[in-house]
Amino acid sequence: MVEEELEQFLPENGPGPTILRKAMRYTLFAGGKRLRPVLAIMGYEIAGGEDVKHEILPQAAALELIHTFTLIHDDLPAMDDDDMRRGKPSNHKVFGEGIAVLAGDTLLVEAFRLFIQGKLPHDVKLRMLDELIDAIGVDGVMGGQAYDLLYEGREATPEIVDYIHSRKTGGFIRAALTIGGMAAQNERLVPVYREIGNLIGLAFQITDDVLDVVGDEKKLGKPIKNDEAAGKSTYPALYGVEESMRRARELVDKAIGLANYNIGPEIAWPLVELAKFIVERDH
Repeated sequence: MVEEELEQFLPENGPGPTILRKAMRYTLFAGGKRLRPVLAIMGYEIAGGEDVKHEILPQAAALELIHTFTLIHDDLPAMDDDDMRRGKPSNHKVFGEGIAVLAGDTLLVEAFRLFIQGKLPHDVKLRMLDELIDAIGVDGVMGGQAYDLLYEGREATPEIVDYIHSRKTGGFIRAALTIGGMAAQNERLVPVYREIGNLIGLAFQITDDVLDVVGDEKKLGKPIKNDEAAGKSTYPALYGVEESMRRARELVDKAIGLANYNIGPEIAWPLVELAKFIVERDH
């Protein structure tokens, strides 16, 4: 459903320069887990939502546009300077840095056009939008990326690593799940989702950092040990691989406990399985 929504929203033939549209689609459809849209839809359904197509799908797909924007910019020479993404040359290696920057910018802008579509009441969409902006704004993804750059080559500290991870990745994952609860208008589960989202979001980034150290380059679709080479402040740099994974599993176990207690295992099981996947994955 998400793939169809994205294809319909951003077809090959449409307004604007062909090269820009092509660059946007290049990374958007390069293959990905679609974790954030899945979390939004899952959160919506678990919270009692019944009309995925009209009440959460536009917002869920918009999250993937924003995620793709972050990936394109993250790979730029001025950021993490990665030449490969999902087994293919990074956007800027194919289209040049200028077009890559514009492709990322445009994905972010167009995401908001998609986010406000659907049949939800305007006040509900506004709350969801506020939740999203909080997660990606100056004290969210953008702030985390700024600190990620600022602390390259410096000695990692627990405070800085937690700030970077919770903002750069964790907050966005939290928002995806929480937006699903908001769309279902389930006020009881919204704060529960925030807590679960924070836990699995941090676990996701810790696992990413570990995979950068010990992962399989073919499965990851990009070279490993880039964080170490760049002197990044990461959990493995601070605690080592084994302790990092122990902490990630501990976070997921806590999230699973919250889901089973507050939602019930018979309903929460998809969220539980996804939480397990976050620390068991190899890519």
